Amino acid sequence: MSILDAAILVGQESTYNTEVALTRAYEGKADTFTRSQQRIESVGFRADMQTLRSDRVVTVNEGGSGSIEIDAMDGGLGLLMQGCLGTSAGPVQQAATAAYLQTYSTSDAAPGISYTIQILRPTLETGSSAFTYTGCVITGWSLTQSTDGLLTITYDFDFANSVHNSTAGTPAYPASTTVYDWTECVVTLDPEGTPETLDALDFSLNFGLALKVDRRYLRGSEIKKEPVRNGIPTYDGSIAIDFTGTTRYDEWTSGTIVDLEVKWTGAEIESPYNNEIALRMQAINWTDAAPVVSLSDTPRQVLPFRILHDGTNPACTLTYMSADTAV
Repeated sequence: MSILDAAILVGQESTYNTEVALTRAYEGKADTFTRSQQRIESVGFRADMQTLRSDRVVTVNEGGSGSIEIDAMDGGLGLLMQGCLGTSAGPVQQAATAAYLQTYSTSDAAPGISYTIQILRPTLETGSSAFTYTGCVITGWSLTQSTDGLLTITYDFDFANSVHNSTAGTPAYPASTTVYDWTECVVTLDPEGTPETLDALDFSLNFGLALKVDRRYLRGSEIKKEPVRNGIPTYDGSIAIDFTGTTRYDEWTSGTIVDLEVKWTGAEIESPYNNEIALRMQAINWTDAAPVVSLSDTPRQVLPFRILHDGTNPACTLTYMSADTAV
C-alpha cells in the first residue's frame, strides 16, 4: 500500500469515549493525531544504582489531540458540524424538493458531541495500521477563504484514548460531492437592512469553544472525563479589503456593531434551492481597521473582528443546504 491508501474515518459516539461504528470518511489533508503520555519516574538512594531503574518508570495515557483539515464540500459536512456549535436542527426538507437544510447555532451550552475517529496509516511497503481514537471532542474550529483557493475547514480535537488493534473500517465517502471555491463566496454587511457587498480579498474565522480537556481525577483510572466548558468562548475573524473610503475606519473608531453574512452558493439542487453554506453573525465589532499603503501594492485594510452576542439572536448561525437527508 502507499500514501494513496491513507484514510480518515469518523463515527459519532452515543456515549463519550465508547467506540462506535465508523460511518463516514473525510478527505483530510494532513495527519496530526498524536497520543500524549505522562512519564513518572521514581529515584531514591539505593546501593549499586547505575542510573534510573527500569522498574521505577510509570507511563500514563493522557489521551491526545489532533486536527482534521478538509476542503468544504456540498455534502457530508453535517456529521462534524454537529460538534461545532451549541445547537443543531435538521436536515429539514425544503418544500417538496431534494434540498434539505441543516442549521447550527451558538448557545450557552457546549456542543456535547464526541466521535470515534480512525486513521488508516499505510506502512512503508505493504499493508496498513488502523489507529483508533475515542472520546474525540471538537475544541475549536476554523475556516478560511482566499481569492486563489477553496473553502477550507479545520476541526481541532481532544481525545481520551487511542488504540491500534481495532479492526480497520471501510471508508464510506459522501456521494457526488463538489468543493466550494472562492468564486462562490459573497461577503455582505447588513443583509436584512441595506445590504452592502464587500469586495473581500480573503476571509477567515476561528471558533474557540473554551473547553477544559484535562479532567483527570484520583478515581482508579487514567482515562479523563468528557471536556466541559470552563470559560467564555471566543469567536474571532478577519476580512481583508481594498481601502476605498473611511466607512470601516469610522465604524471601528466609534465601536459600531455590524451585521455580517458570509455565503457560499454552489450548484442548484432543485429549483429554487442551491447547495449553500452561510454564516450569519448579527453583532460583530471591528477590532482594527487602520488602512495601510505601500510602494508595492494598492492601499488595503485588514478588518479583524470579534463576534458578539446581542442578547437575543445566536452569536453565530451556520446553515448548510445540501441534498443530504441525514447528517
